[in-house]
Amino acid sequence: MGLLDSFSAVFTRLAFRFEFFFPQFIGFYIKRKLKEYKQNQLIDDYKVKSRRKGKYHYYFDVDLFFEKQKNGGETLWQKTKKDT
Repeated sequence: MGLLDSFSAVFTRLAFRFEFFFPQFIGFYIKRKLKEYKQNQLIDDYKVKSRRKGKYHYYFDVDLFFEKQKNGGETLWQKTKKDT
């Protein structure tokens, strides 16, 4: 057994000891990405709730808020999605 194999085995055991923090970590990265979208004005606002329901079972509630176009037509996020 090499050094890399033993390191990965120890890391895997340690990682799953902190399994109850996974929803907070994942929620943090979701919030970070949505904040970037808000700064680019692709969305107006957002709310993210994350919690642990049980071992290896998580609950994520993501609410996205978009402003309705006053003059009709497509919203900005629809236009950018079509262009890519």
